[in-house]
Amino acid sequence: MDNRTRLTKTAVDEAQPRAKEFVIWDTSIAGFGLRVRPTGGKSFIFTYRTAGGRSGRVQRVTIGNAARMKVDPARERAKELAGQYHGGVDPAAQAAAEKEEIVADRNAPTISSLLDRFLEDHAKATLKEKTWSEYERIIDKILKPRLGDKKVAAVEPKDVSEMYQAIRAKPTQAALAVRVLSSAMTMAEEWGLRQAGSNPCRIKMKASKRRERLFSDAEVARLMATIDAHEAANKMTKPVALALRLLFSTGCRAGEICDLRWSNIDADEGWFVWDDHKTDDGGALRKAITPEAVKLLEGAERFEDVEYVCPSPAGKRLRVETLEAAFERVMKAAHVPANTNATLHLIRHWFATKTYSDTSNPLHVQMAIVGHKSVATAMRYAHVAQEQLKRAAQQAEKKRIAAIKAGERRGKVVRLPVVGGR
Repeated sequence: MDNRTRLTKTAVDEAQPRAKEFVIWDTSIAGFGLRVRPTGGKSFIFTYRTAGGRSGRVQRVTIGNAARMKVDPARERAKELAGQYHGGVDPAAQAAAEKEEIVADRNAPTISSLLDRFLEDHAKATLKEKTWSEYERIIDKILKPRLGDKKVAAVEPKDVSEMYQAIRAKPTQAALAVRVLSSAMTMAEEWGLRQAGSNPCRIKMKASKRRERLFSDAEVARLMATIDAHEAANKMTKPVALALRLLFSTGCRAGEICDLRWSNIDADEGWFVWDDHKTDDGGALRKAITPEAVKLLEGAERFEDVEYVCPSPAGKRLRVETLEAAFERVMKAAHVPANTNATLHLIRHWFATKTYSDTSNPLHVQMAIVGHKSVATAMRYAHVAQEQLKRAAQQAEKKRIAAIKAGERRGKVVRLPVVGGR
């Protein structure tokens, strides 16, 4: 039986399966054919021989399933493949490369999968729970919904900028979202998922406001009195009251006080020691125990089988959020405005300002007291208190006035002659 004919719809429909697979070759395009399997399956193919004449290998490219593809589109594709072949291109190799590229793109990691890996393998392994839990919230609420389906290698600065602009009404959240994504992209480079130095998060963002709000001494006095009053009226548990007082007396971060265990206190040497905490070099954090802190700790109630100095009612670690809520109530009762940036962390800024404004200690000692190892970080915390600023301005004015008077005493002011005799 002649297996050569011009392939048409009729020819395709009438082709019947045999015991063995066979091909009906098209008479108009060399190498173009219809493959018929014993099962009845039919597909259009293009066959050619690689360089080397009869010694070359026979290659076959499947054009498409004849049940879903019509003859004319199959013939056009066969013409394209024939053109590639005669033009020196190996159609099978080309098709394999295209397929591999499609598969690679389909299997390429998305931002969503990158963020999952970043959270599990990096954030949770190296950061404190409060930090990585906030990262997780930003990832779930902002990054995944807006960029999750994009391929890691395909994200460009314009994509990040568009996301930032869409959420910049909440500048703090927007900036944090970009920072988290930037960290994930840095890890993507390290993991070989993006080219080195290609982080797309280097975009221009709105400058954040510097933390200008600072508690005055009068406000701190009212806050401390209100803490006493709330504790006495049972509006606040003793451990929460102790935690707030320790924040004011030590300048610690809220998480450090919530993490503080009795085993962290070296009473003999006079140190608080956190072996695993937030330090620039990843080492232990040490802070001197002042007489004020000693007095607070000596008066603290200790609970049997509870390791924390300021435990929750269940004897577990006190949550920072619980401490923040209690302090908000204290600020309200003490008539201390909870303006922009007036938060629990502002206690640390107040403590740092007092420490850095004390010129009796050199900077490196001041930094050790506060718990800073970076001068840049220290300077961000070294606010100028309003009272101190007023005093400095008044002193500067006195010096200026004194300098003018001294000049008047040294000699009479002489009017300079005007050119032209006028």
